[in-house]
Amino acid sequence: MATVDGFARRAISRGELWLADGFEHAVDELGLDQLSRWEERLSSGVPAGRGNVAFVETAQGPLVLKQLRRGGVAGPLWRERFPSRRRLLDNLMLPALARERGVRTPPAIALLLVPSGPALWRGWLAIQAVLDAVPLSERIGDDPPEHDEWVAALAAVRGLHDAGFDHPDLNLGNLLVGPDGGVWVIDLDRCRVREQGLEQDGRITGIRRIERSYHKTCFLRGVDPDPRIDWLELYSGGDRSLDLRWGQRRDRDLARLRRHRSAWKRPSL
Repeated sequence: MATVDGFARRAISRGELWLADGFEHAVDELGLDQLSRWEERLSSGVPAGRGNVAFVETAQGPLVLKQLRRGGVAGPLWRERFPSRRRLLDNLMLPALARERGVRTPPAIALLLVPSGPALWRGWLAIQAVLDAVPLSERIGDDPPEHDEWVAALAAVRGLHDAGFDHPDLNLGNLLVGPDGGVWVIDLDRCRVREQGLEQDGRITGIRRIERSYHKTCFLRGVDPDPRIDWLELYSGGDRSLDLRWGQRRDRDLARLRRHRSAWKRPSL
């Protein structure tokens, strides 16, 4: 049986519930050991990413609830079904490890796991809400991010890389700007983790993911991207150690961006 430091496992009638130490009262207050309570709240939630999220108040602060769904090429086939409990438990373990290593990411509070056929599982996650935080993706348009916000966002990405986290779904929607101007990184469950910081290619790939997300968001919103944004400068803050490798990869990376752009389609009105 798997164990997760900082969390207690509670067996329930239709699966298992994992609770962060010290948050048992909040979870019981919401009835999160019952799948129907999650589904009830999410049915009236707000669209975000691959499904709805719900914001709920507790005596121990606000939480965000969501059902876990798969993305990438497996998303359309598997949707909310996962072939491994371990993959779902990463939603607890990886944010905790990232916080230990200095990454600004909200902690997970509860995870409900329910069997869904032979060797398949579904999961529902509650995390601590970051009050008044806004995804950077929502800032693209009439009121675009200021230079200082871009600096904070790329500093957060660099901090993630320094901590050894390679985030394969790094995009503007996973960077939240808090009311203090600081940036939070979320959705770490698919991260690959190293004991040391990422090597140059891993860092550049992460920077290019942010760049691609920016251009795609601009495309979908019908706004022109700002050509003055220097992604490497924002990330490195004057440290030119990545310059040489950045230049060596430039043609390949820009060709990849063009291929992605050719596949983008604006949603029908």
